[in-house]
Amino acid sequence: MTSMFRQDTPDSSLQEQLRIDTGLPPSPLSLDFRSSRDDQHETKLQEYWDKSIAKHMDLLDGYHNVHVLMIKWRDEIDQLQVRQEVDDLTSVFGNIFKFDVTEVQLGASKSQLQLEKDIASWAYENDGPHNLLIVYYAGHGIYNDITKVLEFSPSNEIDTGPRVIWNKAEKQFIETVQADVFAIMDCCYASDLLRNVPEIGRTFEMLAASHMGLTTTQPGKNSFTRCLIKHLKELAVESSNSFFTTRDIVERMQKERGSQAPALWRRIGGNSRHIRLSKLKPMHDRPKRNKEIPSHARFLNLGFHLRNEAFSETQIDSLSKKLPLLFEEEGVPLLDIKWLACRKVGTPTFREVVEIVVKNRGNLAMISPATAEKKRCADEAGMDEGAAHDVKCQKRRSQPNLSTKVR
Repeated sequence: MTSMFRQDTPDSSLQEQLRIDTGLPPSPLSLDFRSSRDDQHETKLQEYWDKSIAKHMDLLDGYHNVHVLMIKWRDEIDQLQVRQEVDDLTSVFGNIFKFDVTEVQLGASKSQLQLEKDIASWAYENDGPHNLLIVYYAGHGIYNDITKVLEFSPSNEIDTGPRVIWNKAEKQFIETVQADVFAIMDCCYASDLLRNVPEIGRTFEMLAASHMGLTTTQPGKNSFTRCLIKHLKELAVESSNSFFTTRDIVERMQKERGSQAPALWRRIGGNSRHIRLSKLKPMHDRPKRNKEIPSHARFLNLGFHLRNEAFSETQIDSLSKKLPLLFEEEGVPLLDIKWLACRKVGTPTFREVVEIVVKNRGNLAMISPATAEKKRCADEAGMDEGAAHDVKCQKRRSQPNLSTKVR
């Protein structure tokens, strides 16, 4: 496991399509039927809350540190030849955003043990409640419908060659770390999102190269990673004095990639926050904290049912100023107040339903996941939809209008 910024391997010109079979419908955490206007409005409110609470509580606005783990197979066994794209993305993260970047090259021997060991060591060194961990993987991947796990492999000979099970390695990011996590998977991805995960206000999002069961392009000028690099560079310039969110990234990539559009998934529940990204100052120029930030001893979850739909930035600024003072007056010291969600409630209008259907008409699973999965299972088994009865349907969970986390 080494930190590096290498750019010495020619780009691959392969343009074949890579199909990854998947077997589960999306989780309710990933199916978000709000209109894009609602999501955009909520994101803006979240951003304003973060800035306002940081101002009134003397907190750092953003992450203290951002650490990136680049995962690939060793060059000599990597069939997809991802080296150049990995190096170019490493350069963007390290040289433009000033993130700390570490690379892991998986070998053919004891691959699973190596992956889990390297992830555990990296997370141990870099975890923290005010940090962001970014994990990127490029290579072959397939969802095993029998064992219900996502497997990574250096070649398409996944039955006979080396492979690792991502679900095992990912558990550390879901169950153990304190930091927010942003996973970027340059392979098709849809796995079991229905774990029993404590909802503690962390954010874990995953940007997948394509939607469930679809294809993604191999390394080359039209690949997912090339598109990601392009938009990260553009957003870094446009947001040089501010930040952008994972939602901004995926919206730009969706417009450009059309039928090969990526998908943004939530890997843990409890909030609808999007991860914020911005360029960090060099380590020696970053502001020094006067004191260590203590860890919190308890979480307090409150849900506020607002009578009116309108919720302004002025009101947010007033609340972020008065709430900490109220807790202080009652002898309850605060470390932070996290904005978790502020959603509209009630049945969507006909216009909103039409907007959702039109936006996702190329992806049946996003509009009707149970029907799409049932049809896929039936097709693969060679039977009609009525006989494919083993698909589980999940109900969406209700959300409070405004959720905050106090700690």
